[in-house]
Amino acid sequence: MGCIFVPDMNKALLSIGTNENREENLSLCHHLLGKIFTDLFYSRTSITVPYGANYKSNFLNQLALIHTDKSKDDVISLLKSIETQIGRVSSDKEKGTVKIDIDLVIWNSEVLRPVDISRSYIADLLPELQDRLLP
Repeated sequence: MGCIFVPDMNKALLSIGTNENREENLSLCHHLLGKIFTDLFYSRTSITVPYGANYKSNFLNQLALIHTDKSKDDVISLLKSIETQIGRVSSDKEKGTVKIDIDLVIWNSEVLRPVDISRSYIADLLPELQDRLLP
C-alpha cells in the first residue's frame, strides 16, 4: 500500500475594508469567500476613520484568516475577482468610494504589506487571529 501525500496548507491573512453599503458589501464578501475557501476564520469588525484625504466615509474593516492549498498568485487573482463581483471599479478611488478592498497581507510567514500591518485597522484586530496565524 502506498502513502498518500497531503501537501501543507498555506496560511494567509486578508484585510477587508469597505466604506459604501458597508454591511451589505461585507456580507456579500463573506458569501463569496466562503464559496472558495472552506477553512476561514474572521475577526470582529471595526469602524475606522479613513487614511488619506480623498475618502470621506468611515470604513468597516475586518481580518480573515484562510488555509488553502491554492498558490499565492491564485489567491490574489481570486480576491481581485471577488472585488470585481462586488462592483469595485478603478474610478471609485477618485470619488473616495471603496465598495470592497481585499488585500493579502501575510502569506505563510511573509508579510506582503508591512505598512498596512502597523495601521490601526489591522493592529487592533490581529490579536484575535494571532493564535491561528502562528505556525
